[in-house]
Amino acid sequence: MPSKGFASQNISSKDFVNLRLPRHSTNNGSKRSRAGSIHSPSVRLSIIEEDGDIPPLPAKAHHRPFHRRWNLGDPPSISFEISPPKYSVWDATGPKGEKLSDVRNNKYIARRGGWKRICLILFLLFALIVGLAVGLTVGLRKKDSPPVPPQSPENTTLTPNATEPFPAGSYTLTTFLDTVQTGCSSRAEDWSCFPYHTYSESPSEAMANFTWVITKAGDGFSIASTNNPWSLNFDQTPLAMVDAGTDDERYQFNAALNKVTVPSVGVNCFFNDTNLEGSLYTKKAPNYLQASPVDPLDTASRDDFTPWPYAVDIRQTIGGGETVPECFRLQANQRGDRITDGFTPQPDSSICSCEYRNFGS
Repeated sequence: MPSKGFASQNISSKDFVNLRLPRHSTNNGSKRSRAGSIHSPSVRLSIIEEDGDIPPLPAKAHHRPFHRRWNLGDPPSISFEISPPKYSVWDATGPKGEKLSDVRNNKYIARRGGWKRICLILFLLFALIVGLAVGLTVGLRKKDSPPVPPQSPENTTLTPNATEPFPAGSYTLTTFLDTVQTGCSSRAEDWSCFPYHTYSESPSEAMANFTWVITKAGDGFSIASTNNPWSLNFDQTPLAMVDAGTDDERYQFNAALNKVTVPSVGVNCFFNDTNLEGSLYTKKAPNYLQASPVDPLDTASRDDFTPWPYAVDIRQTIGGGETVPECFRLQANQRGDRITDGFTPQPDSSICSCEYRNFGS
């Protein structure tokens, strides 16, 4: 049935297709006219006949974009022909929204020398960490290292004085009480010799050390003891060379000293003008072995003294007489009355002696 709007006109189907509607007729018509006018006002859509063949597809243009030619989708949003946006490390944002530009603009850093101070502080922290690491490493290595064993006596050698000729220097003379004589007194207990045991009685209890100092004196040498209540004390005494060039070559000296003994509680005996004779050999080797450590009461042993490496012979001797010995009772630690009961003077030929040595006969 023909449409009501076209009832008075005879319009064929072909003419109906070619008919252009007015622009104001409908919204759809308006859109079509605008779409058609984009290309060209003279371009018309081809007429499609109902019973005719389908017109051929137009050839594809060769100048189409690459992504449309191969159906690769939309082109990337960033092109290599366009430079990337500008970026600065100062625009980096921290986890709390802060920026490095805030640090750069800080008044303490922005002022002159601020960066230098920060670099200096970082350097000092780094040096402190390295120093602590090195110190801990060295300390742990020393702690884990095994202790150095002490030298045995047979490996001990004399260390010469760097500025003085031999035998100048400070020496420890290790000896043993060898023999004791008590003939100078009518009471044998009045005479005694430290450490009160001979080598033949007990080698482990017979050792006695003397610390003496030898100094250069003119063309020769002199010797003196150190201040030690458990040793033999004497002042500077000349040394004389005896038997030079032989196996018995030695330095020898003689000194006088006052020997005090304690035969019983509250009694002191004085052997005045006791002769001290010492011989320090320079070639003969000692042959008494050290049988025990130094007695704790013998403070004469000193670590800063060089051991004398050769033979040593030390003797204390005194002959009998009217005043040998002189014994007194002590009153309030002061010398009291002299004891005369039971004493009989002995002749000069009767000898009391203490002999110390570090070699056998």
